[in-house]
Amino acid sequence: MNDDFLMLALDTSQTQGSVAVARGEKVLCEILFDASDTHSATLMPAVDICMRTAGAVTDDLDAFAVVTGPGSFTGLRIGLATVKAFAAVRRRPVFSASSLEVLASAFPFAGPPVLPLLDARRGEVYAALYDVSSGSPVELEGPRDVKPGDTGRLVDSRSAGGAVILCGSGAARYRDILSASLGERCLFAGSAWSLPSAALLAMLVRGRRPVAYVDLAGLEPLYIRPPDAKIPAGMKLREGGGGG
Repeated sequence: MNDDFLMLALDTSQTQGSVAVARGEKVLCEILFDASDTHSATLMPAVDICMRTAGAVTDDLDAFAVVTGPGSFTGLRIGLATVKAFAAVRRRPVFSASSLEVLASAFPFAGPPVLPLLDARRGEVYAALYDVSSGSPVELEGPRDVKPGDTGRLVDSRSAGGAVILCGSGAARYRDILSASLGERCLFAGSAWSLPSAALLAMLVRGRRPVAYVDLAGLEPLYIRPPDAKIPAGMKLREGGGGG
């Protein structure tokens, strides 16, 4: 695939979703949308607006990209299903990256490691640690769910006591706890870097090996823990599965 390929990138991992169209290293358009209700109602209109603004149609696309998680259980499945459908019909490859890795990619060539933290509810955060000194995130500690107060132990063996860049919705929500845990080493990135974006995703995956459209069955969401939603007591699933 040449360096000038046209890509549609989607992020449905959080309550704010995003869609971007990029050609090579140039982002032609990015649309942010509120997905706090349901991604299924807002994703396709955002894709349509983004494509029309970029002056492209789906047949022009050379590749797709999607955030695999961690994040919203339903949102991740909707994003992956949408990209898989596009890619299968048009026989195009799919690039992917985790939501935490996308956040870390906003700080290329930074000296300190980056600790992206996404609010996971239940008083926890999704966290991972990356070295970005080479320009792209290199995983030092893989994605996991932790208590905000335990993040100090996550980075101690990797940061040599030096500064750490914190970003993401979890960093914003638990700033006081994180400051107490990490002390003066904390470098908070601010609200502009609270959520991953499709434009960052499109830039991050360039040069990587994508998943071919014939192998899309193996591309699955990254779930760190079971979903929050539970089947009410006494309710049974219909035999054979499926909806009502």
